[in-house]
Amino acid sequence: MTSYQKSNNSELTGLDLLRAPFPAHQISKLPKPTKAQTDAIKADFKAGIRCDICGAWHHPKVVHLDYVGHAALTDRLLDADPNWNWEPVALADGLPAVDRIGGLWIRLTVCGVSRLGYGHAADKTGGDAIKEIIGDALRNAAMRFGAALDLWHKGDLHQDAEEV
Repeated sequence: MTSYQKSNNSELTGLDLLRAPFPAHQISKLPKPTKAQTDAIKADFKAGIRCDICGAWHHPKVVHLDYVGHAALTDRLLDADPNWNWEPVALADGLPAVDRIGGLWIRLTVCGVSRLGYGHAADKTGGDAIKEIIGDALRNAAMRFGAALDLWHKGDLHQDAEEV
């Protein structure tokens, strides 16, 4: 059975496919250090570790968050609707307009339905920042369709009430 099949063996399609859980091999780990952990590594770089979980150099006690990256999300969008698209909500001089804090509002359209999303690149600059902003906005807008929604929730999103 593929990761997109319902328990009754019928194939998920379109917007229903966006709600399907992502398989483990498409879920990545993002280190999220506290400010104190970041400051500790800045003060003594050798106090960090090369992480076996995410491959990054960071404080040994960093928490990792699950996330779906740009490629896996794009693959899912293409499976749901080969004609999906996104557009910036605002333009400036013919280019996508970022807001005063460097974020970008987009409109993601899948199967004829549009949802808004917002992306920001934190402290990144240049071309990498633009790619980060777009990827972040796409993930944010896709979440409005239910894509990887369980990864955004800090508990068991679909736990039955009887189990509580």
